[in-house]
Amino acid sequence: MKKMISFFLAMALAFGMFAMPAGAEAKHVREKSPIIMISGSSVDICDAEGNIIPTGIEVLTDGDDDEDGGISTDAIVESAFNILKPFLLEGLPFDKWDNYGQALYDELAPIWDQTQIDGDGNAKYGTGVSAEEIAYWDNRAATVDTGKDGVFNINDYKFRYDWRLSPYDHADRLHEFIKTVLKTTKCDQVCLVSRCIGGAVITAYLERYGSEGLVKKVVYDATLSNGASVISDVFSGKIDFNDKYIQAYLLESEYFGLQGLGIDLAGVDTMLLTLAEKAVDYMTQSGLMQGALWTVEMLYERLAEAFLPSLLLATGIGTWTSYWCSVYEEDFDAALNFMFGEEGSERRVEYAGLIEKIKYVREHNTKQFPDLYNTFADEYGVEIAAFVAYGLVNPPIGENQDETGDVLVGVQDASFGATASGLFDTLPQEYIDERIAAGYGDFISPDGKIDASTCLFPETTWFVKNEHHDSATLLYRFAEYFTQYTNVTVDNNGKGYSRFLVRDMETNNIVNMTEENCQDGPWITAVVQKPTVKSIFKAFVDFIKLLFDFIKNLFNGEEAAA
Repeated sequence: MKKMISFFLAMALAFGMFAMPAGAEAKHVREKSPIIMISGSSVDICDAEGNIIPTGIEVLTDGDDDEDGGISTDAIVESAFNILKPFLLEGLPFDKWDNYGQALYDELAPIWDQTQIDGDGNAKYGTGVSAEEIAYWDNRAATVDTGKDGVFNINDYKFRYDWRLSPYDHADRLHEFIKTVLKTTKCDQVCLVSRCIGGAVITAYLERYGSEGLVKKVVYDATLSNGASVISDVFSGKIDFNDKYIQAYLLESEYFGLQGLGIDLAGVDTMLLTLAEKAVDYMTQSGLMQGALWTVEMLYERLAEAFLPSLLLATGIGTWTSYWCSVYEEDFDAALNFMFGEEGSERRVEYAGLIEKIKYVREHNTKQFPDLYNTFADEYGVEIAAFVAYGLVNPPIGENQDETGDVLVGVQDASFGATASGLFDTLPQEYIDERIAAGYGDFISPDGKIDASTCLFPETTWFVKNEHHDSATLLYRFAEYFTQYTNVTVDNNGKGYSRFLVRDMETNNIVNMTEENCQDGPWITAVVQKPTVKSIFKAFVDFIKLLFDFIKNLFNGEEAAA
């Protein structure tokens, strides 16, 4: 009898041990896996001598032509005159815009000449990330085992590349970089962590070399590799304006600009910023802003084909093959035609080599989403995590400006398919009730704006509200933990991070989102959705009062200076 009891006890214990993992959290075990960081466009582009080349509006910094690369005021005035002449004499009166588009390109292209990619899809004049910086990280990968103690960090190994080029231009060199790191560290696999357009490099690499099994985990942070509506809209000419989104974007730019993120507002008078804010508030509520935007849209429809392609090609943006990863499949053909003209056109011939690289990206990347990422995970065994920021206004210039994002990429794209509400809205209550009834209640964010159940990797995708694209707070706090430990998911991680997080507006800390702290940022809540006579009058009074205060301070300042 005792033997029989002992047998049943042993069997019960055995079954209990097998059943435990189903009801308990899987333990986290440290893995020794080197981390390779692949940043986005934050890496400086340099000329052949290693001097930094401005790739944005900073190229127009006021100064002498031969001092610090700045453009003189006289030169800017002369260029503006040359552009305006055909605009005023041919475009507006006769609706002829070809000469205007050519003049725009001729004046701007020399200014951004070094930032452009040539017609064959290569960098002009040997520009790119400095050879010295690339050599430093290549040498580090070949000689320094940072994980001798079994611990690797996110900044141990960095893969530097010219982010303007096709991500496939870097796949072979990244492959050699990875093999070098593995040889140095005596490990079998690496973890790849990306920021922004760096995600496209990882995707291109895995599409070409993923079957070799050298990559264990990947982190996509604010990735543009799956598309970005603002780029897709602009490249295909789908421009649209809305007063409320513009107001929210200006408020957001003021808020984050004063914190050193996004648009640089250093040195801008605070009262002047507030004055502009009040003026836009009044114009938006009263309808004056939308009336002005209607005029702009009418004009844009007339000159779009001459203006936008010339601007994007002259500044180099339209030639950056990496940005074409962000053009949606449904917009791709329209974008090629809009930017380079129809098949056989002069511009198509001029950029034939570049267009071939762009098409290659489409066929091997854009066109295959989402099957490509399922292949990485299911066939190659790569664990994929995504960090997604939202709650901010993306540039309010395209047809998809209603999406909530991180000022550059929207939730659906950065998360590989999560469902999101519009910027000022929440998901319909009927939809939320249906998802809860279907057992997906835990995937609905406390603010009612996100349904994470529809993204490709819902168990390893984290959402951070009110986080700026340039901040990357979660990346640097959590990517190392995800890559260095096993079984890390939204429901089971040693950092205590839930699926939905929020940046605390007072402390700037990332905390778990609750119904009590999930409020929209002031750049959203300050925009009046349904103006009344009273709110319009108050906005007008606030603007006039501040205008008088500004003028008074201006005169007081001049008197003090005298």
